[in-house]
Amino acid sequence: MTDTPDSAATPIGPGSPDADPAPVGFIGLGNMGAPIARQLLAWPGGLVVCDIRAEATEPFVAEGATAASSADEVARTARLISVTVLDDAQVRDVVDGPQGILRTAAPGTVIAVHSTISDSTAVELAEVCAASGVHLIDAPVSGGAQGAQQGELAVMVGGPREVYDACKPVFTLWAGMPVHAGEVGAGTRMKLARNLLHFIS
Repeated sequence: MTDTPDSAATPIGPGSPDADPAPVGFIGLGNMGAPIARQLLAWPGGLVVCDIRAEATEPFVAEGATAASSADEVARTARLISVTVLDDAQVRDVVDGPQGILRTAAPGTVIAVHSTISDSTAVELAEVCAASGVHLIDAPVSGGAQGAQQGELAVMVGGPREVYDACKPVFTLWAGMPVHAGEVGAGTRMKLARNLLHFIS
């Protein structure tokens, strides 16, 4: 087994909200992303936002957030970075592209992918991130735009328990039902099962 850089000693995520936490980041301010990110304006460590449409960041900057022009710029300061983009290809680019999170992310940073991607993509990217001491979790959401606006989404998290625990204080700002589903990929599988049960019921 290969150890990640200083994995045993490196704090995970942004820290406790009561103990001078680091900023959190949000990439992708679309119909679901924007209302989730709005709840994160309450995070005491600050919020860094990024979207390919510069105008999408303006309302957040007006309320105290910092705008970044690229994913690697978000990762220079944020220690938990939520990603809500279109599909697997965009997630790969945001995480490991030329201006991706991994270009600048410090060890202990957590990348939470809220986009619904394949479980195999989540597992593959988590392995790539682990080589840099970065944690990637799949954390798809359920509850629609109304749930996002009310801060009452369900989020199903696939990843190590200690990473889930480090993220939970942030997730509870916008999720009424955070659930630890199991290892990386399990969040996506739980989301798909939930959708199937809803469809056939």
